[in-house]
Amino acid sequence: MKYFKIMCFALMAIMTCSVVTSCSSDDNNDGKVVTLPTIQELDSQNATIKVGTKTSSADGTYTLKSGDQVTVVSGVVVSIKTAAEIAAEEEETKRNEALTAANQNFVQSTVIPTYKGLADVTEIMIEAIEAIVDGGDDEVAEACDLWKEARQYWEWSESHLFGAASGYSIDPHIDTWPFDRTQFEAYMKKYNPATNEKDAAIIDEAIATGQNLTGFHAVEYLLFREGQPRKRKDINADELYFMESAANDLYLNSCILEAAWAGLNNVSSERQALLAEAEREPADDFGWEMSNAGKAGSRWKTILQGSVQIIEGCSDITDEVGNAKIASAYKEEDTSYIESPHAYNSITDFYDNIIGVKNALYGLSPSTDNYNVHAAATNSIIGYALTNATLKAPAEDVMSKLETALEAINKMVRPFVKNYKDPSCGEAINALEDLDEALGALADAYRKLE
Repeated sequence: MKYFKIMCFALMAIMTCSVVTSCSSDDNNDGKVVTLPTIQELDSQNATIKVGTKTSSADGTYTLKSGDQVTVVSGVVVSIKTAAEIAAEEEETKRNEALTAANQNFVQSTVIPTYKGLADVTEIMIEAIEAIVDGGDDEVAEACDLWKEARQYWEWSESHLFGAASGYSIDPHIDTWPFDRTQFEAYMKKYNPATNEKDAAIIDEAIATGQNLTGFHAVEYLLFREGQPRKRKDINADELYFMESAANDLYLNSCILEAAWAGLNNVSSERQALLAEAEREPADDFGWEMSNAGKAGSRWKTILQGSVQIIEGCSDITDEVGNAKIASAYKEEDTSYIESPHAYNSITDFYDNIIGVKNALYGLSPSTDNYNVHAAATNSIIGYALTNATLKAPAEDVMSKLETALEAINKMVRPFVKNYKDPSCGEAINALEDLDEALGALADAYRKLE
């Protein structure tokens, strides 16, 4: 009886041109899509219909009253997709769109502007150091201010050391501490780079290929003493040469970082020329890869892997600040392991590292204004998580513990190099451990979405 009923509806459908595809305008339907009446009959049998069941319905895909979809080919049901499956697919599509937007915003709003800012300031810092040659204390102070500004961009960037900074070993090259004062003093006794070209070449090579005689902390040591700019009269010509060479190397590596994330063709022509001359043109485009996570050519095989990588980068630096940068001295494991001790900039470094975490997770552009920002961008890791029932609670926990960690760091007694045993350091370590645990939980929650 049911089969007869279906046949009747099928005949009615054919007679009225009621098909899933558009009827022609010659049939006076104005090309509108209409649905076969047999959809009702298919729906009445939905509980028992199986793939391969014959039907008199015309070929096509039918959405049933239940929300399930049935596809008919040559009068045979070839597939059934449940409403739950359809909803899951739609949710996955929405999630992928949202996380692609978050990954792209991370690249465009956070990473590239941070590395460009670093390169911009280090370039200006070179000019300031050159001005010290014929200048005085004011020129030294100007170079010190620019060092601190460049340092801030670098600390913000440490939430995303994955990619070029680690892949090209730039992080250890420009940010290893302590500065090797013993070797430096030996070099200064043996070589006179300011007046001897061969000596200058030896110093340049040591800076370009070394790790403990270059980067931020070489420039820091030559500019600062006990948190203050050095007096111009105390800086000799060979030290100035060393400082300028280290600053130029720092600028070169900053340009590599910018080009490796923005794409070589998207940095200034002057920086392209510098990289070409140094034969340091990056072979990768990490920005493209992160923005296109899940596509062929990206090291992140799924969109979700790219998003989780952002969280993992934040977790890595949070752990390093708490369990290495602060704890090594606080627990007296290695009291020489103190970052930026000559500029008395350690606690500022720690604070800016966690602001870098906020920038990465919240999708923010690098700015000191972010110290007072508490809302995430819509297109961000946290922004998406707050809209997802599974992710919302762990995201809110991260947000709360991030602010607690920043507050704890800010309460540390300055300068760190003289107060690394103060109880406030232990409180900061505990807050950072809590934040790292919350970041791990958020990453786990994201992974479970796949």
